[in-house]
Amino acid sequence: MQETMGQIIRRLRKERNLTQEELAEQLGVTFQAVSKWENDSGMPDISQVIPLVNVFNVSTDILFGICGMDNAKEVDTIIQQARSKISYPATSESVRQCYDELQKGLEKYPNNMLLLSQCLESGISLAYPENDTFDAKNGEAVYKECIREANIVIKYSKNTTDVLRAHMIMVLLHSAYGNFEMAKAHADNFPWRADMTIPKMKAYIAHFEKDFQAESKHCQNDLMYHFEAMLDDMVDMGRCYYRLGNYPNAEYVFIQALEMIKLVCKEEDVIPHFHYRERGDIYALLAEVYLKRDRLDDALIALEKMVDYDMYELAKYTSGKKMSTPLLCGVDHDFYGICGNYKEKLLLKLENPAFEILKTDDRFIGIIKKVSEL
Repeated sequence: MQETMGQIIRRLRKERNLTQEELAEQLGVTFQAVSKWENDSGMPDISQVIPLVNVFNVSTDILFGICGMDNAKEVDTIIQQARSKISYPATSESVRQCYDELQKGLEKYPNNMLLLSQCLESGISLAYPENDTFDAKNGEAVYKECIREANIVIKYSKNTTDVLRAHMIMVLLHSAYGNFEMAKAHADNFPWRADMTIPKMKAYIAHFEKDFQAESKHCQNDLMYHFEAMLDDMVDMGRCYYRLGNYPNAEYVFIQALEMIKLVCKEEDVIPHFHYRERGDIYALLAEVYLKRDRLDDALIALEKMVDYDMYELAKYTSGKKMSTPLLCGVDHDFYGICGNYKEKLLLKLENPAFEILKTDDRFIGIIKKVSEL
């Protein structure tokens, strides 16, 4: 027996784990209206047809019971086409093109969680001031749109990872734009334990399955997660000491971060670029500290190491190469993927106003020349 429209609406709603109240909220109607539709005691107004198919992410044919195909493939195509707009290395312009394509997709499927999550990823690239792809002209407008999209994901998505990611993006963006109370409210939604990761949970399962090969691999992935997080924390801590004028502590923290990289990569003939952190290159940060302590020679040595790494170590990179250390040899990650235009990135690091005092120094001039001739 063919389903009625009311039965189809009820089935689609339950498949998406929505209550009648939640569906009504997304459609801008009362939950009593939704109840009437599902009981076949009333029909949606023609103006509600498009919002309904958008909420359910289906075609009108499905809503009317004509066919059983949904729009998942089309959404995937939209996402893939949008991602293809991003250049390598990424630029503000190319990320904006990706973002605009995703926004067009949302016009057709306004409550699609996949599209909303992808919009948030492109959005933070454009709206977060410390990103290389920050769009100074449109960043604040994108930030405001991200707030709306994140709220929908947080309220309606059944994917815990997407919800936490939306909270994280809101913490970063609200903080960057001075809305600290909102940032704190989102931050309160995170678990207090740092080992609540997917790899760690899979390691527990593998342990009791006595699949120790799989457990080892999951533990390595979890270690990688914590290693990266620890380096980020150390860099953030060092920068805090720097801004507080506690240069000895800043120096200590940055040096220990580099030592930790050496320890983890002790078995490697080529060390991955772990010293590239979101808030700065550790060698460049260390050079800034040395200058504050009037140790120009040490600062120049740090900058030379930074440049030599990009000039000589990156040349040894081979995409797909695995690390040999037992700590990370099973991690499914391209540690040695070819980087983008590192010449431009090096010059940008060396143009830091903090290094203005070195501009007449012969060694510093030599470093600049070395990079310029790449």
